[in-house]
Amino acid sequence: MKLANFELATPSFGIALVGLDSYWDLHNGLSFLSFSLDAKSNIATMTWKASGHAPIRYSGCTLVFIGLKLLIISARDSDPPLSEDLCVSSVSMVLPEPNPEPAFRMKAQWNSNEEFHLLFQFQSGRSIEIDAETVELRELRLD
Repeated sequence: MKLANFELATPSFGIALVGLDSYWDLHNGLSFLSFSLDAKSNIATMTWKASGHAPIRYSGCTLVFIGLKLLIISARDSDPPLSEDLCVSSVSMVLPEPNPEPAFRMKAQWNSNEEFHLLFQFQSGRSIEIDAETVELRELRLD
């Protein structure tokens, strides 16, 4: 996957994206709004809205996954309140190999030519693993 216009602040168990001249804190500064899949164009999107602690100039952000190759959405834990689905606990680059323990698929450093998936883990226990040709960070402007 190619990260077109952003990078992860930390490649493993991070909470932020860096791009569009902003630091996008997916844990403390933004609330997850939605995931959508456009099957006709093979594009997936993940959208976050800025919360009260977000020092950014946009209303939120969207990640647009173009040329979708893989999408795995796990079940959530039944105990946490639904509000925990709004909070990303971590985002990581993971090796594209099966292993039930995500930590065994992570690396401290990545070479630019290495294949990886993005793994979003939420406070509710839900996770979204995704692979695409390219992912773009776009600002969200809610009026």
